[in-house]
Amino acid sequence: MTSQLRRRTSIDGAGVTWAVGAFVASLLIGLLVEPFRGTIGLENVVILYLLVVVAAAAVGGRAAGIVAAVSAALAYDFFLTTPYHTLVIDSLAQVITVALLVATGVAASIGGRVRRRSAAAAEAHADAIRVLHRISEVAAAGGAVDRVAAKGLQRLLGARRVSVLRRSPAGFAATVDVGETQAPLDLEALTHLDREGRIPPGHHRVLDGTMVLPLEGVALDLVAREQPIGYLVVIPGRDAPADRTSRLAVAALANQVAVAATEQSQR
Repeated sequence: MTSQLRRRTSIDGAGVTWAVGAFVASLLIGLLVEPFRGTIGLENVVILYLLVVVAAAAVGGRAAGIVAAVSAALAYDFFLTTPYHTLVIDSLAQVITVALLVATGVAASIGGRVRRRSAAAAEAHADAIRVLHRISEVAAAGGAVDRVAAKGLQRLLGARRVSVLRRSPAGFAATVDVGETQAPLDLEALTHLDREGRIPPGHHRVLDGTMVLPLEGVALDLVAREQPIGYLVVIPGRDAPADRTSRLAVAALANQVAVAATEQSQR
């Protein structure tokens, strides 16, 4: 989930490859079309450039798409607008064409990102439902719900660490602790979410328009029959998304762990 929904704040390896490829493709189109610029319809050339931009945006991401759009516009200007082989344009119509080429390329880049984000979110939500269903099955069979929940959350959120703490006369003891378990857990340093997984005011972090989990980690009360019995602790991977569905899934998992613990103790 994290790898699919994490926001790009800079161009990554695949984006660099597609950005460079789009730049080279823009130059090649200009070089190949230049001998025929007097006879070929320039609208057909614009379509070729737009195809390069759309491909770069769809696969390489928004930054690669924007680089491709600028490269396409500059190549079109250099090879196909008068005066040739300069970045000067002496025709208003050609200025408009170049401007529209950049604008359309940027719009395609942003639109492609939105579509990828929606698809990734839908897949992440389906993953959350699968984890909840698996925990229900294990609970019904009397299995180790704590470990299934911890492993499921670790995969779901790309978490560095997930722990289930149970209250005991001596304090809190971890029944399950998966991931990077070397450092001691400090419950006071964690952000405590409410029963619906909401992050309290003052602890919100937003990255590129999306809420992310606090880096120090979060804890949810395990409550069964209105009695607190422990905590579910999640130490997220870097900038793990925390949309409403994800937070509700975490809250639902905490609730199922608490209910299963109570039922098992009564058997």
